[in-house]
Amino acid sequence: MFRVKKIKIEICDTNGEQITVAMSGQMSKEKLLQILQIFEDPSTPAPQKSSVLKTTKEKLMGIITADLNKVWFTSKDLSLLYQERYREPIKASTISTYLTRLYSNGYLERKGNRSCWQYRLVSNVSANQIDLVVNEL
Repeated sequence: MFRVKKIKIEICDTNGEQITVAMSGQMSKEKLLQILQIFEDPSTPAPQKSSVLKTTKEKLMGIITADLNKVWFTSKDLSLLYQERYREPIKASTISTYLTRLYSNGYLERKGNRSCWQYRLVSNVSANQIDLVVNEL
């Protein structure tokens, strides 16, 4: 008989906010400890409430406009910032697709070659144009 391991962790903070984490499948003690450390470590930034409602493309555009708006960056740079900020994985192909669309629509500049493209936000792009491109993607 095959039995799936399941665990549910509920944590309530001093403000009365409740967080529930449910896991099933193969689990190790290390995975469980990592999850618990997130809740116990006060230096870990709390997830932003607005990030829950954001799409992947909105998150990527937010990072580009806030952190990478004046520098050349690679898809790897964007991936690392995304994973650091939102604490969730993202495929390299997903980032590549969005960067290509942003470049094709004129919101990003690109230099280099196919093996290592570098991108930069076009300097004369306004906030309204950024909102439009997010909706176009």
